[in-house]
Order: sequence, then structure tokens, then C-alpha cells
Amino acid sequence: MKKRYKYKKVRMIMITALKIMIVMVAAFLAIKIGVRAGNFVYSSDNAIIASVDVENYRSALKNSLPIIDTIYNSGTSSNSLSGQLKGIMSDIFHFDLNSPITILNAQSSLFDNYFNNDYQKLLAQRNTTDKTQFNFSEIAKEDDKEEQKEQQYADPVISSIYIDESEESKLTDDDAVSYGKIAITNETKYKIDIEDIMKEPLKLNFNKKGPQVLIYHTHTTESYLKDISQLYKKGVANRNSDTRWNVVRVGEELAQVLRKQYGIEVIHNATVHDYSGTSGAYGRSLNTATNILKSYPSIKMVIDLHRDGLKNKKLRVATEVNGKKAAKVMFVMGTNATGLNHPNWKQNLKLAITLQQKLNEKYPGLTRPIFISPNRFNQHLANGSMIIEVGGDGNTMSECLESMKYVAEVINEVVNNK
Repeated sequence: MKKRYKYKKVRMIMITALKIMIVMVAAFLAIKIGVRAGNFVYSSDNAIIASVDVENYRSALKNSLPIIDTIYNSGTSSNSLSGQLKGIMSDIFHFDLNSPITILNAQSSLFDNYFNNDYQKLLAQRNTTDKTQFNFSEIAKEDDKEEQKEQQYADPVISSIYIDESEESKLTDDDAVSYGKIAITNETKYKIDIEDIMKEPLKLNFNKKGPQVLIYHTHTTESYLKDISQLYKKGVANRNSDTRWNVVRVGEELAQVLRKQYGIEVIHNATVHDYSGTSGAYGRSLNTATNILKSYPSIKMVIDLHRDGLKNKKLRVATEVNGKKAAKVMFVMGTNATGLNHPNWKQNLKLAITLQQKLNEKYPGLTRPIFISPNRFNQHLANGSMIIEVGGDGNTMSECLESMKYVAEVINEVVNNK
């Protein structure tokens, strides 16, 4: 009896083990067959894959899981609830867990006094406009300049220009020449014939589905004043990694107006490209923009949003529109004058002229002259590429946000062919 029971038990164990092995083999074969079948279908007819309505699928996911939208618009660009709460906590307790120096400041009044007075004066004397001036961790990340030069020429997708902000910002509106109602500052040897450029209407074929506009920031930490009282104070940093006070906030405002008011789908990327200074920033932003455009071919308008600045003082460019102060905007357009490949730069210029004309007609005084540069500024990536300089480092954030509703209005007219 015992032998029969023992034999039965062993037999059950063997059967169970055999079943497990069969299931494992079947699962393995199913995976292999599935992979091979998928590869075969994909290689035999890409149209099957292409016909999948990705945008509707993504929209459904976004409505079900709002975090999808945050990931989709990568780069921590949105003013999320958590971001606002972090700001409130910082305002109340005067420290940020992501910035150890602020914790030390909150604990020691002596340290705080030195950091916000003597140390900031030292930074101002050294004119460290290339770095985030309040954050030791950012300062420590500055790369060796010679090493950066080697890296820039080793980059397989080399950018057009690697310049100091003070050099980029030596533009003066007084140098502009008027062509009819359009004022242009031309730093190239090219003769600009607006009538010839505008003979044919602007042609940007925006798709009905998918993102149509990309906004990103090569100089991501360029910042503004919190209020006008800071304009003549010494030691006020002109770079800030807090997205509530830098160009990312302005880019997000433009993106939100385009989305909510005009139904235009926008990707706003806030990847920091100038963490170690402006040198090499265009190479890093080129990689970012290239990858996004590969993923979303529906994008036809690419905006690199900056703010202007001067070397030795704050630059304030403001006007009054509808009874409110608004920061002036300037379109900076690249060319192929440096010898880098950019054959269709006049198509980009045509877009800038179109937007400038519309803004001049609707809101006179809001624009500064179009600036045409010998440098490419990564604008070879698309025929709807441009730099928009929103105000300067002497403008307040509220003035820059005010301007975005007017810029969004004319962008909508171009996108929707009005």
C-alpha cells in the first residue's frame, strides 16, 4: 500500500514537472514565432505600421493618464502642481532640497548674508554671465574650454555656432535698415530683397494630426527680473535654473496659448543645454531638436526661444500694448554665410517676415528689427525654423508672458493659413 502511494506521488510530481516544461517551451516558441512574424510583417509592408493612428492612441492615453502628456512634452517644461508647491515651500522656508546651498543659507544667517552679498558681488566682478550664478553645483559643472573645442569638432552633427552670450547680444536696433514696413539688421554680405523673397506665398504644409510646432531653448537658463525694482540692483543674476523665472516659463506660456486658445498641438522641450555655459549649447540643442523632429515629422515650425542681453548692464526692451507693458520680440535668422549647409535659409526668413508683418499691422511697436546673422543657429533642420528673442534680461517675467499671446495669435494665422 505504501509502495503504491509512493509511486503515485512520484508520478504526479513527474507529470507536473512535464507540464511546466511544456508550458515554458510553448511560451518560448510563441515569443519566437511572434517576433519573427512581426519582423516579417514590418519588413514586407511598412504601410501597415504607418497606418496606425498614433495620435489618436496617444490622445486616449493622455486623457486616461495625464502624466503621459508630461512625458510627451519632455524636459519638465510645464508648470505642474508639484512644481508650484515646491515654489511655495521654497518661498516659505527659504530652501530648495535640490539646491544644498539654500539649505545652508536657511540654517545660518551668517552664511546667508555672505552668499547673498559678498559672494554675489564677487560673481558680478568676475562677470560670470555664462553660468547659473546662485548654484554651486552648476558652477562646478563648467567644462574645460579646450576640451569643449575638441568635442565640438568631433560632433557628427556639428552646430553652426558656439559663442558667448555677450557676443550674441551686441545687436542694436539703431543699425537696422528699413525695407518698406520691415526693419532688418543684416550682419551678412547678402543683399536682402524682400519683394523677391515674398513673391511666392509662404508654404508650410501643416498636417491635421500630430504636433505642428516645436519650442525648445538652446540657452535654457536665460532669466528675467521678478519685478522692476531689480533693474538697477547689482548682483542680480541673469541666469536661473528655476523654470518659473527663465525662458522655459515664457516658452510654456506660448505653448499653452497655442494649445488652449487655438487648438495647435505643440511640443515644448525644456532640456537644459547651457548647464556649463553657452559654449557648446547649440551642439547639444541640435541633438535634442533632431531627435524630436525624427519622432514627429508632422512638426513644421521650430522655435528656439531666447531672451536678449548686454554685457555690462541689463537690457530692457518694452512697449505698451492694449494698456499693458509687453516685452518686445525679435526674430533672429541664420544663413549659410559661414559655409555650413543651409540652402533654404530664405524660406525661414520668409516665415519671419510674414510674422513680423502681421505683428506690425496688429500691434505696432511690439517687434524689434529682424536680425540676420552669418551663423546657422541650427535653422537648417526645418524650413519653418527661427530664433525668437523675447525681451531682455532687464524685462520682467510678466511683460514677457504678456507678449506671448500676441505672438501666438500670428503663429495661429500662419499654421491655419489665415
